[in-house]
Amino acid sequence: MTTRDALERLRRGWVAVSHVGVPPLSTGECRSVIATNQFMVYASLGTLPYVVFFLAHWPQMRQPAITATSLLLWWAIAFVLNSRGKYALASTVALFFLIAEMTNLAHWFTTASGFHYFLFAGGVLGFLVFRPSQWPIRAAFTLICVALFLVAEAAWPRESPHHEFAASATPILLVANVAMTVLLLYVVARFDLRYYEQERQRNAELLDAAQVAAQTDALTEVLNRRGIAPILSGIARRGDFALALIDLDRFKLINDRLGHGAGDVVLSNVARTLSRAVGEQGVVARWGGEEFLVAIPGLSLEDADALMERTREAMEAEYGAPDSLARVTISVGLAHAPRYAGKEEALRLADANLYEAKSSGRNLVVSGRLAVVDRD
Repeated sequence: MTTRDALERLRRGWVAVSHVGVPPLSTGECRSVIATNQFMVYASLGTLPYVVFFLAHWPQMRQPAITATSLLLWWAIAFVLNSRGKYALASTVALFFLIAEMTNLAHWFTTASGFHYFLFAGGVLGFLVFRPSQWPIRAAFTLICVALFLVAEAAWPRESPHHEFAASATPILLVANVAMTVLLLYVVARFDLRYYEQERQRNAELLDAAQVAAQTDALTEVLNRRGIAPILSGIARRGDFALALIDLDRFKLINDRLGHGAGDVVLSNVARTLSRAVGEQGVVARWGGEEFLVAIPGLSLEDADALMERTREAMEAEYGAPDSLARVTISVGLAHAPRYAGKEEALRLADANLYEAKSSGRNLVVSGRLAVVDRD
C-alpha cells in the first residue's frame, strides 16, 4: 500500500466517522452532528496524553486519572447517542462533561495549571454543536463557562494543589493547556470556515442546477425559450446570423394514433437528432409544442441553408420511412440576418418561410435573407 492509498483510506475513515448519524437530517442539523462527532474525536485524542500522564504518576494523581478516563467513556456514550439520532442529548453530554472535567482539574491543580482556559473553548463549542434553533442551550452553556471561569480566577489561585506533586507538574500542564486551548480554538474556526465554504459551494451548485433547469426543456433536454434568449441576443451582436424554425410534419397524427406518450418519445428523439446534425455550428432549442429553433452564428445564407438541408435529410433518413407508424419529417423556415438586425424581425421571416415550406408540401427547407435596414 502506498502512502497516498493510506492517506486516502484515512480520509475516508475520517469522513465516515464525522458523518455518523447525518443522512436523514436537514442541512442545519448536519452541521451540528458533524461538529459533535469531530469534537469528540479531537477531544478524545487530545485527552489521551493527559490520561497517560496522570496514570504514569499513580497514585499521586489518582483522582484526575479516574475523572479524565471517565471523560473518554462519556464521549464514547455521546458518540453512540449521536449515531442513534439523540443529537441534542449527545451534544449536551459531550460538552457538559468537558466543562465539568476542566473545572475539576482547574480546582485540583489550581488555575496556575491553565485548565480553566478550556472553558473559553467550551463556550465557543456550544455555538458549534447546537443548532441556531437551540439558542437557549447555547446561551446556557456560554453563561456556565463564563461563570465557572470567573469563579476559578477569583477563588482557586489562592488555594494550594491537592497534592505536592501537582505543584511540580503545574508549569508543564500550563504550557500544554495553553497550547491545547489554542489548537482547539483553531480547529473550531477551521471547521466553521470549511463548512461555510462547503455550504457556499453546495449552494452555488444548486443555484447553477436551478438555472440550468429553468433554461432547459425537461422533455427534450435542449434549451427552452428562456435559455435561448440570451444566445440570440449575443449572436446578433457578434455578426451575421441565421435563425431556423423547424416544425415536425403531421405530428398530431402521431399523438392521435399512438398517444401522447409516444409523441413525447418522438420529440425527445428528434431533439437529439437535431442537436447531432447541427453540431457545433448552431444551438438547438425547443420553441414550443413540436416546433424547434436553431440559432446559427457566423454562417452565410448558403452555408446555413446547406446545414439545414443536411439536418432535414438526417431526420428523413432516421425517422422518415414511409411504412413507419411514427414517420417524422421536418419543415424548415430559415432567415439570414446581418449583424445587429432585430431578432424579432428574423424570427418573423423564419416563421413566414416555415409557413411557405408547410404550404409547399412539407419536408422542405425554405430560406430567405432579411433586408438590410439603413439606420442612418
